[in-house]
Amino acid sequence: MKKSLNICLLCLLLAGCNATVNTGGVEGVIFPASQADFVEVIATAYWTPTESDIVTAMPHIKTFLAKQAPVIANRLPKYRCQYFGIIVEGKKIVSCNFFHRNGQDTNWQTKPIFVFDGGDWYFQLEYDVESKQCLNLQVNGEA
Repeated sequence: MKKSLNICLLCLLLAGCNATVNTGGVEGVIFPASQADFVEVIATAYWTPTESDIVTAMPHIKTFLAKQAPVIANRLPKYRCQYFGIIVEGKKIVSCNFFHRNGQDTNWQTKPIFVFDGGDWYFQLEYDVESKQCLNLQVNGEA
């Protein structure tokens, strides 16, 4: 069963579709490399994270948020996340774009969500796949 699920996921990713994941109570979607240029960083290339990458990242993300933003960490299951794979200085990074479930973001599974304000209903961070470290937490400001 797991093998067929992995094959289906691979087909979706190769076809350029977005794959949904649910890890640690956080509903999310993995965007393929072809859609990762949305991320506002200096990336040298893009890649498509796997569900396994996200499953591995989530405990590290939770620990990081518990230290850096405990209020957000306590409400993490109330968020959704978009995952983008980027290469920065030769390192595979998962760029994580979090937003509150109760927002007005109805097409979040197909379009990157980009909001200038909204406070802690919107935040971003990066996860280094090799070092298993979280970096660059950015919480949106208030308008």
